[in-house]
Amino acid sequence: MQLLERDDCLEALEASLARCTQGTGWVALITGEAGIGKTTLLRHFAETQAKTARILWGGCEALFTPHPLAPLYDIAHQAGGDFTAAINAAASRHELFNVALERLARLPAPTVVIIEDVHWADEATLDLIKFLGRRLDRLGILLMISYRDDQVYENHPLCSVIGDLPSRSMSRIRLQPLSQLAVGQLAEAAGHSTADLH
Repeated sequence: MQLLERDDCLEALEASLARCTQGTGWVALITGEAGIGKTTLLRHFAETQAKTARILWGGCEALFTPHPLAPLYDIAHQAGGDFTAAINAAASRHELFNVALERLARLPAPTVVIIEDVHWADEATLDLIKFLGRRLDRLGILLMISYRDDQVYENHPLCSVIGDLPSRSMSRIRLQPLSQLAVGQLAEAAGHSTADLH
C-alpha cells in the first residue's frame, strides 16, 4: 500500500531509532483513531529498517479474557533462543520482567520492539511497558507503542502508564486524517469515488 502524508512521522521515528543506534533507549507512542493507518505506518517503518535493526513485534487483542503478557510471548518467540523458556521459568512477575529486560539487553543495538493496540492490553502488559520504558535509557532499544487514543478515556489505566514514562526519552506521534488529495490518489487507484470516500 502506498504511504501518503506520513513523511514527518517517519522522520520522527528515524530520529528516534538513530538515538538507539548510539545506545540510548527511546519510547515512541503512535496514536490515532481506528483505521487511520497506525499499523500501515509501523509496517512501512519496520520494512525500511529491517536491514539495520532487529524488529520484534507483539500485539494486544480485544479478547474477553486477554492472555496475560501476550505481546511479550510474541516477542520472545521471534527473538528465539531460550527467551520463551526463561520467562516461563520465572517464579514471579518481578523476576519475569527482569528476565525479559535482560534478554532484550542481549540483543544487538538497535532493536525495535513494537507493541500494537495497547488500548486492549491486560494489566500485566501495561506493567511490563512501564517497567521497560523506565529502564531503556542505556539500551539500544526503540520501544514503539500504538493505541487508539479515542478509546483511552481519562481513567484508562494506560494514561497512568504513559504518565510514568520518562518524558526526556519519549516522543508522541499522532496520525492525522489524510487530505482529500491523498484520499483521491488512493481512491483512483482502487477505482472509487474520491468525494464519497473522503
